[in-house]
Amino acid sequence: MKYAFISGASSGLAQAAIKKLTENGFIVFCADIVYAENKVENNLHYIKMDITKDEDIASAFEYVKNITDKIDVVSNFAGIVTLGSLVELPINTLDRIMAINLLGTYKINATFFPLVKNANGRIINISSEYGKICGIPFHGYYGISKHGVETYNDSLRRELLSSGVKVVCIRPGAFKTKMQAGVTNQFDEMVKNTKMYKAPLTKMQKMMIDELKKAKSAELFAKTYLKAVLSKRPKKYYKINNSFKMKVLSALPSGLQDFIFYKFLK
Repeated sequence: MKYAFISGASSGLAQAAIKKLTENGFIVFCADIVYAENKVENNLHYIKMDITKDEDIASAFEYVKNITDKIDVVSNFAGIVTLGSLVELPINTLDRIMAINLLGTYKINATFFPLVKNANGRIINISSEYGKICGIPFHGYYGISKHGVETYNDSLRRELLSSGVKVVCIRPGAFKTKMQAGVTNQFDEMVKNTKMYKAPLTKMQKMMIDELKKAKSAELFAKTYLKAVLSKRPKKYYKINNSFKMKVLSALPSGLQDFIFYKFLK
C-alpha cells in the first residue's frame, strides 16, 4: 500500500495532484483548514488542519501514525500570494505569508520525516518560478517566501543524500486556479490603495493580465507532479510553464535589471 500526505489539499494544484495519486493506487491524507471535520471517503482521508498551528500539525501526525508507519510522498501545497509595496503595507504583512509558504513547508516535512524515512520515500516541495527569478517590485512578499523554500529545499536535499529519502522541488508558473484568480483582485486593490505607485502599477497590471492569459490547466501540473512521485531517478527540479520574459530578465546583470525597473517605475 502506498501513502501520501498533502497539506493545502483543497487548492487547485493539490486537487489535480491528488487525483493522479489516487489513480495510481495511493491512499492520500488530505489536510486543509477548509475541512469541517476529519472523515474518510474511499482512498482519501480528510484532515482538518491549520498549517500555522503547531498543535494542528501534531494532531494530523497522530492521525496518520495511527493508520500507517510510513509515508511514501509528502508535499505542502498550502500557500498564499501577497502583492503590494514593501514600504506601504503593514509591517506584519510578511509574517503570515512566511508562516504558510515557508514555515508550513518546513514544519510538515520535519514532522512527517520519520514516516517518510520508514518508506525510503520522497519529499516534493512546491516552490514557484518566483523562487528563482530576480526580485520583482510589488511581488516581494511572495518572492521572499519562495526563495526561502528554494534554499530550504537545497539544504534538505543535501542533508538527506545518503538517507534513502529523495527531495524534489517543483517550480510552477501560471495555472488556472483560485489562487491565480485572486491575484487579479489583489492587483485591483493595490492600484486603488497605493499612494506612491499609481502610474507604474497601472502599467504593470496590464503586463500581469497578459501573463495570466498564458495560465495552463492544473492537469499539466499534475502530470509533472506524478513524474516526480513515480520516477526512479527524479530530477532535482521540475519547471512547468515558467515565464520566458521573467527568465530573460533574471539572466541580465543586476545593474541592468535595476535600470529597466527604474525606467518602468519612473
